[in-house]
Parts: sequence; C-alpha cells; structure tokens
Amino acid sequence: MKPAARIAALALLVSLCAASVSCGTPPPELDEVRGTFEALISASAEINDIFFGAGLPVYDRETSTGDATAQYDAATRTYFWYLDDPAYGTVVKYYPEAEKVYRFARKVYLAGRQPGADETVYSDAGGEYVLEDIPDYRETERELVYDENSPVYYDYVRLECPYQSVDQIKVAAEKVYSSAYLDSVYTIMFDGLVVGTEIIYARYSPDESGATDFLLKSNRFDPYFTEQTEYDFSSMKIVMPSRGDMVNVEITATGSYLDLEKLEKVRGTYTKNLKFVLQDGQWRLDTPTY
Repeated sequence: MKPAARIAALALLVSLCAASVSCGTPPPELDEVRGTFEALISASAEINDIFFGAGLPVYDRETSTGDATAQYDAATRTYFWYLDDPAYGTVVKYYPEAEKVYRFARKVYLAGRQPGADETVYSDAGGEYVLEDIPDYRETERELVYDENSPVYYDYVRLECPYQSVDQIKVAAEKVYSSAYLDSVYTIMFDGLVVGTEIIYARYSPDESGATDFLLKSNRFDPYFTEQTEYDFSSMKIVMPSRGDMVNVEITATGSYLDLEKLEKVRGTYTKNLKFVLQDGQWRLDTPTY
C-alpha cells in the first residue's frame, strides 16, 4: 500500500473510533450493570404484553354496547337481559309487560321436578327453568361506549388505562428497548403493513374519524403468547461478543422455545441470550424478552 493510501486508511480508522466513545473498549463488569439489566428485563414484561400479549384493556362489546340487546319471550310477554356479576355469575334482568317493573333473578333449572303453582317456566338450551328473584339486587352501572357508528375491527381502550395515546406507549417502550429494535415493532403496532397479499393492520391507532377521543385497539390481532418467559437473574453472565457499548448476556430462562429435534415449540427451561446496547448514555434491551 502506498504511503498516502496507508495514511488515508489510518485517518479513516481514527475517525471511526473517535465517532464511538467505546471503540475498542472492553465490556463493563457484570456487577456494574447487573442491577440495570435486571430492571430492564423486569420492565420489559409490561411492554411485551402491550405489544404482543393481551394488550391494553378495552371495553367489552357484550356489556358496553347500547342498552344491551334484549331478548323477548312472546309466550310470557317478557323482556330478558343477561348481566355478568362477580358475586352471582349470570344475573337475569327481566321485565314482564303485565307488571311493568324490572326484576333481577338467577336461573334455577327444573331438572325433572315440577314447577310450583306460582312459578313461570322458561326454557333455553340447558332445559326448562324458573327464575329465583334476588332481593334488593342493585344493578352495576353499565358503561355504554359503543354504538352503531363504532369501528367494527377496533375496540376502545378503557379510560382508566394509563396509556391513552400512541405517544404514551412509545415513551414507556423507549425506556426499556432500543430505538433499533422498536423501529420494526412500531411499524406493526402503529402503522400496519402489507406482506404479499396479506394486510397486517396496526394494533393501536387514534380514532381518526374524530368521533371519539378513545385510543383504538385492533380486535384482529392474535397475541404471540399467553405466558411470558421467566428469568433466573442469578445465572446471568456476560458472553462474547461484547464491548463497551454492546453487551450480550447468557441467562437461564423458563418459557417457550423451538425444540430443534422435534421442530416444534415447547415450554421448558433453557439458556437464552439477550443483547443490551448503550444508547445516549443509557442501557436498553436490543432483543425481545417475551
């Protein structure tokens, strides 16, 4: 190599190293970063769930639409509603037209016995039943948020949820994961994309119709997992390749993984590698932990 070319190459190398404060620097000692890494792994569970698990809580369409569709029994001229109640299970709210009063009861199936003289007999797929009134029952106030104009494929995120916008989700995620990792996640979560002939709709979106201020959550998204991976922090160790601004750790995990012999997903204990990167002076996870 000619002297001029050698000098130019050396100058380029020096400039590249100058651009990275950790160029050529060894990785930190585990004790220096253990607490930070453990905190990031723990915090990642919430972000994983928002993105790829059950997701943010939404208003249930069965109990939050209109006045809840009534069923009418023409033989007894009675309207029925079925309410979920944590104490009683299914509560039957009914309105006999002759009495013009709402009553609350539970179903009691006859199972072969004869009904009493003052009992009205009803039937459903479970058989014939009578209604046993629940004295002094107080109906839980219903949260009616959906109507005929509500989007079909998106549900409304509940107002008590701490995340009410895409930006709020991003703020939380960026405290845990690296920007490089999140760039691809954001495309799926907030923009949607087309893969061949398949359309993958954004999981979260503002209500662009302007009809409501709700954050919308897709009801067509299939969660990636039902249980997240658990980690044994005591087994964590730094492995190569690692350097001053990028650390790979090996850690014992319990969760789902691909069994290469069976070529199927199984759940068990295995060794997993996680990558951390130094971003703007702060460590961030650069691989998913779910």
